[in-house]
Amino acid sequence: MPAPITSITIVGGGTTGWLAAAFLATRFEPGITSGKMTITVVESPTIPIIGVGESLSPAAPETLKTLGVPERAFMVETDATFKLAGYFLNWDVGARGQPMSWVNPFIGYLTAGYEFERFELAGKPFGDAPDYAATISPCRDAIERTRGPRRIGQGDFEAVLRYAYHTDASRYAGLLKKVALHRGVVHVADDVVDVALREDGFVDSLLLAKGGRHPVELVIDATGFAGVILKKALGIGHVDYSQTLLNDRAAVIQLDWPAMGEIEPATRATALGHGWAFRVPLYHRTGNGYVYSSRFISDDDARVEFAAHLGDPKLAERMRIIPMRIGRASRNWVGNCIAMGLSSGFVEPLEASAIYTVETSLKWLMNYFPTSDFPQSLADRYNQRTAALYDEVVEYIALHYHLSNRADTAYWRAQRTEPKLPERLAENLAIWRHALPVQADVQPTNYFDHNTYLAALFGKGFYKGGELRPERTLDPGEWAQLRQTIDDTHRRAINALPGHRELLDSFRR
Repeated sequence: MPAPITSITIVGGGTTGWLAAAFLATRFEPGITSGKMTITVVESPTIPIIGVGESLSPAAPETLKTLGVPERAFMVETDATFKLAGYFLNWDVGARGQPMSWVNPFIGYLTAGYEFERFELAGKPFGDAPDYAATISPCRDAIERTRGPRRIGQGDFEAVLRYAYHTDASRYAGLLKKVALHRGVVHVADDVVDVALREDGFVDSLLLAKGGRHPVELVIDATGFAGVILKKALGIGHVDYSQTLLNDRAAVIQLDWPAMGEIEPATRATALGHGWAFRVPLYHRTGNGYVYSSRFISDDDARVEFAAHLGDPKLAERMRIIPMRIGRASRNWVGNCIAMGLSSGFVEPLEASAIYTVETSLKWLMNYFPTSDFPQSLADRYNQRTAALYDEVVEYIALHYHLSNRADTAYWRAQRTEPKLPERLAENLAIWRHALPVQADVQPTNYFDHNTYLAALFGKGFYKGGELRPERTLDPGEWAQLRQTIDDTHRRAINALPGHRELLDSFRR
C-alpha cells in the first residue's frame, strides 16, 4: 500500500503561499503535532507582494471560519471592509447617451414561490420597469446608503445581508503567516536558484541560495507570474486568453481617504476610455487601479487618463505599472508539483476571482490528496476542474465587454468585434435572446450561476426591445401585492443596518 505524504513544500509567500500554508496546516495539524507531517514555506526575502487592495469573493468568510480566524481580528488587522456587490459604472449608455450603472448583488429574494423577475423584466407586462438588482435584492440600496451588512453587536459571521470583504493583501498575507506558523509551519527565508528533477520528471529537490539542497516530496508552486517550478523547471505550457480578453496592463496606486466619511460597501468598476478603473475601499485608504490594453493606450497616457479620473493630475507620477499575462497553465498539477495563484493562472481582476481560485484549488487538493505514488487519475481530475474554473471566469468577464454598447473610442469598438468569444458563451447569448438563463445553461459552475448572468444581462440592457415574454399571465393586483411584499422586506432589512463606517468603528472599540 502506498505510503502517505509526509512533507509539503510551498515555494513563495504572499497571500497565495501563506493561505496554502495556513489551510494545509489546519487540515494536517494533528500530523504536524505528532511529527508525521512537515509543511515548509520557502519565501524569497527580496520579492514584494503585488497587492494594492484585494477584493474577495463571498467564499472568504467560510475560509476564515475553516482557518479558525476570528472575523473581528481579521477586519482590524487587515484594514478590511465589507463588500455587498460589484458596482459597475459607465460600461454602457442609455437611449439618450447617458452613462448606465448596475450592481451584481450577493443576495436576492424569491417570494411565494414566484420567479418574479421573469414577470418584472421579461417584457415588463405592466409598464413598471425598475432596476433588476433593486427588485430582487436590497444590496444596491444598502450600497447607495452606505450601510453595513450586519447589526452592531452581531457575532462573527452573523449578518443580515450576504457579504465578502475588501482587504489589504500585504496585511492579509501577514495574518495568514501568523496562523500558519502558530500551527507548526516551518518558514525558510531564502531564494530558489535551481530545481533538480528526477528521471521520471518529478521534482527531486530545490537548491536554495543560502540553505543548499532542500528535498521535495510534494511541492506547491506559489511563485507568481514567474512560475519558477511549473513553467520554468517543468516546462508546462500556457493557455493564452488574450484573444478573448484584450487588457494586459494595470496602473495602480494607493490613496488615503480625504476625510473620515462613509465607506461604500462595494468594489467600484468604472469604465474609462481604454479599460476600466477599480476602487477597493479599505478602512484607512483605497486601492485603485486602471486595467487597460497597451494596444490602445501607452503607459504614460494611461497614467494621465487615470489621474484625471481620480481628480489629481499629479497622481500620475506615483502610479506603478503592472504587466498582466492573461491565461492559465495547460496543467496545474504535474507529477508532484501543483501550481496555485498567479503561477496557476490569472484572469483580469474584474470579478475578484484571484483569491477564490486559490481557496477552491486548496479544497480540491484535499478532495484528491495523493499518496506517495501520486496516482495520475487524481491529477487528471484536479486539472480538469481547475481548467474549467478559469474558463468559467473568462466567459463571464468576456460578457461584460462583448455586450457593452459604448462606441466612443477604438478600444470599446474593438471589444465588441475583435475578441474570440468562448464557444459556450456565444451559444448561450444566442439562446438568451429568446429565453432567460437557467442553471443548466452554465453547468458545470464553480463561481457564477444563472442568477449572476441574469444580473449582468438585465443590468447591461440586454433585453431592451427583445423578444421575451412573461412565462404566464400574472394578475396586476397580485403582482402589486407581491411587489409590496418585496419592498417591505427590503426596507426592513436596510433600516436594521448601521452605517458601514459605524459598523467598522465598532470592531475597534
